[in-house]
Amino acid sequence: MQAGPLSMPSPGSPTGANRLVRMSRAMEWVTTAGIVLIIALMGAALVIPPWTRNLLLAKLGEAGARLPLEPIHQAMATLILAVPVIVMIWGLWHVRLLFREFAQGHVFTDSAARHLQQFGISVLAQGPLGPLVATAIGLALSFGNPPGQRMLVLTFSVNDYLAVIVGGVLVAVAAAMREAARLADENASFV
Repeated sequence: MQAGPLSMPSPGSPTGANRLVRMSRAMEWVTTAGIVLIIALMGAALVIPPWTRNLLLAKLGEAGARLPLEPIHQAMATLILAVPVIVMIWGLWHVRLLFREFAQGHVFTDSAARHLQQFGISVLAQGPLGPLVATAIGLALSFGNPPGQRMLVLTFSVNDYLAVIVGGVLVAVAAAMREAARLADENASFV
């Protein structure tokens, strides 16, 4: 298969492209391992009560220590926390595919740009998901409490803000890559 005009040189060429190919192959494996670990550890964290409590403390702060944690509450927390975890895994899957594209020498292609865009969207989504998930967990786990003891937890962190900014940058870079790929295809058709 012939490389497009904005693809990298062949693997035998003595450039920094070889380093990018090697790094991309390594990052594909690192990303795969990360996906497996996230699934395994989140699964464990949601079935082992002390780990679930630690997860609640990390998500809600001190308010998480006062919430009930019976099996039904663990199930509710699992369902709520599944949303950002699924979005994260979806994004990591696309960044894994992006590294695969890079390892094959396809850098400025529409496919690589699409994977970068999908990853950017997943990072961008983590910004609003953080506060929404914390609020949903607080409401769901305290819903059975008597009136006056229910919790409305509102959180917002610098990490939520940074997720929005970094996600936006990734989506914008992906759009620029798509335009570069389109122009390269257009220029190649003139030859």
